[in-house]
Amino acid sequence: MSKKVRKGAGFSWLEETKHSYKGSEMLRSTYGFTVDNLDTKAISETENIYEEVFVRVRLLLEDKPWCCDNREDVLSICQAVSDSLRENLLIAKD
Repeated sequence: MSKKVRKGAGFSWLEETKHSYKGSEMLRSTYGFTVDNLDTKAISETENIYEEVFVRVRLLLEDKPWCCDNREDVLSICQAVSDSLRENLLIAKD
């Protein structure tokens, strides 16, 4: 299981995997924070399709009265949309 939560210039992530050890199942958790600066990158600065999708969605949603109340909402939506597109193979995995 993998989980990402957008926080400004990056995202915190948690990955959990099950392992068997001497007949017992154990859950291993690994977590961290990755800085990608997708909150401020321009399209010309993106390094792959995932980043370009994220930035294009962010630019579309920013300053739209029909959308989000704050910047963190916009970034969370961008993270969710980009991750879903990658998970469903609509954009290539890095």
